Amino acid sequence: MRIKLLEIIGPECVSLDQGQKLYYLLFNELKGKNTVEVDFQGIETLYSPFLMGSLGKLLGHYDKEKLMQELVFCNITSEHLKSVNEFIDRAENQLTEQGYLQTMRELFEEDELGDL
Repeated sequence: MRIKLLEIIGPECVSLDQGQKLYYLLFNELKGKNTVEVDFQGIETLYSPFLMGSLGKLLGHYDKEKLMQELVFCNITSEHLKSVNEFIDRAENQLTEQGYLQTMRELFEEDELGDL
């Protein structure tokens, strides 16, 4: 499947709501184990809230490697590709840190129970 951002979002991909619209399209295709082409032709503006609503939300379901295998970015400028890659790296790091913090909380909670 090919998703043309210009047709479904417009030239400015800036808001969380716009990102969530893309998320639902992507998620439905990815859960069916389909590869999805995301066409950036005509996209002038690409902001983090849009990426958070789409790719950030997908990272809650799939790891980075899986997403990179199943998503193909077409007609993307080098500037937009850099923004996407930096966003994915930051989001992945945050998810890793959250997992680490959760593990540490669980360990400390178990330790506190043992001290009673």
